Amino acid sequence: MRLVRILALRHRLADKLVIPERLKDTIVEKWIKCWTSLVRDYTEVAVGAVRESYAHPKRALAYGTGLVLLYQTVANNPGEEYFMAQLRRDNSLMITVAPDQQNPVSAEYLLMLERAINQKKLRLLSLGICTLLWVDLYDEDDCTYPAICRYTKVGYLNFHERIIDVGFWNEYWRLKWKMRNYDVNYL
Repeated sequence: MRLVRILALRHRLADKLVIPERLKDTIVEKWIKCWTSLVRDYTEVAVGAVRESYAHPKRALAYGTGLVLLYQTVANNPGEEYFMAQLRRDNSLMITVAPDQQNPVSAEYLLMLERAINQKKLRLLSLGICTLLWVDLYDEDDCTYPAICRYTKVGYLNFHERIIDVGFWNEYWRLKWKMRNYDVNYL
């Protein structure tokens, strides 16, 4: 019922709004026609979506839940600042443990990350819902021929070999997994 009222209001407003004669056959008229047709199309889509949701409420609930989850994953996608904060926190935790009691897997992983950062080879690729952390072959400021040549860059087929961590839902999961037992030396 509300939808019918909204459509009737839109038609009444469209009848009252008339383009002045001096703007006829100009680019302004074309823009107005373009935008009014765009608004009309999107209102028809919105009205159709609402009608479809009344007809199939379970499907609408599934779509709505999916959209909310997608929005939340994009909103909680970690960035470079979050990675650096998590790395500093984990380094601080590792420093508090004596070197002979540190887990060698955790220590080696943190050392590898620190070396990649110091050599400026660590890269982040945000995909919207997750972030890939990978190590490049060359420094970002390197201007030598092998660093610039497209044939010596990391290709799409072997890019997965360079990925060292995946950030999702405000966590870098491999870093978290490697630091799980950072204070236990199994040897």
